[in-house]
Amino acid sequence: MLNRLKFNWKAQTAHGLHSPFVFALYTEVIDPIYQKSPQDLETALIHGIGRYLKIAEGQLHVVDLNQVTESMLPTVESLFQNPANLIICLHPHTSNNSNEFWQRLYQNPAVIHSIELFELGILSLKPTAPKQHFWLKKS
Repeated sequence: MLNRLKFNWKAQTAHGLHSPFVFALYTEVIDPIYQKSPQDLETALIHGIGRYLKIAEGQLHVVDLNQVTESMLPTVESLFQNPANLIICLHPHTSNNSNEFWQRLYQNPAVIHSIELFELGILSLKPTAPKQHFWLKKS
């Protein structure tokens, strides 16, 4: 509960988003899915983001941060070698470990846009703009 409150304090909606990429993704995919409140929110977000961004097969990677250990982080970070990859990290706020791993991943220099939703995090590697981190919530 406290993690959710802290997150909501930092998070924003479309108002004030200055990245065209993040604004479009939020207004056309993320917030409409939030508004529908599907049973499996994570799956709906993953599929919606993948379809909207037209991610090629094999370039959308889903990592459950609850399952990651310290020794597995180099394998996850090896995905950063291909800028066409999009990495979705599940459960960035579930535990101290998942939160720590999420922070380490989004701070990696290869990550250009990191979008933090409470349920998941999105890491984009395409060098389209300066490095930025966004906290987004339901409008």
